[in-house]
Amino acid sequence: MAQIAAQKCEFSGDEVAVLYCKGCDQFLCIECRQNVHDRVRKFKDHEVVDIHKEGNRVRPNPVCETHYNQFLYYCSKCECLTCAECMTSSHNEHKTEKIKTVADARRQNVDKIIEQLKTKVETVKKKLERIDTEHSIQIKSDCESYVKTVEETVDDLHKIVDRHKLIPLTTASDFKNIENEDLGRKKAFFTNHQDDIVDRLLKFENLLQETHDSTFLTEWKAL
Repeated sequence: MAQIAAQKCEFSGDEVAVLYCKGCDQFLCIECRQNVHDRVRKFKDHEVVDIHKEGNRVRPNPVCETHYNQFLYYCSKCECLTCAECMTSSHNEHKTEKIKTVADARRQNVDKIIEQLKTKVETVKKKLERIDTEHSIQIKSDCESYVKTVEETVDDLHKIVDRHKLIPLTTASDFKNIENEDLGRKKAFFTNHQDDIVDRLLKFENLLQETHDSTFLTEWKAL
């Protein structure tokens, strides 16, 4: 329950007020209501409320701070409320309007402002909902797509590196095989050539052992 400052009874001026009369616009204590207020016939229809239950809703009508009178008019030139004495002094000859007329016009302005604010609230609410749904989903989707692209690019780079690595390895292997085959052919050639030379050497050595001249010359010619 809202708290309000302690008020003095405006009938007695001494006791703490616990009641408020909306008709009189006065704060009352219980004794003054029973002994004074309710005994006045024209006050019987006034609405009296408990100020502790009403809380901040109990607010006395404003009065002129200069003359302490109730406001009667609204000065259009000065844009302020005025009492009867104000109209004959500081606001003399100023254009005035009925307070209710001005208040009703202001209420219409307040209604428009409220509608505008409600529209803005709905607009902001929808934007927040989009942030929580569409935008968040889009950000997540974009992030996942980016990560996927990076992973695919890295995978492609690995394939390129492996392919370029494989090419020289294959070339080296092919070169080794070709060179080994060529070396094998050369080895076989020189092995055969060596065997032929050794065989001829042996034949000539045997020929040299021949003592018969005719036989020597016949075999030499064959060699």
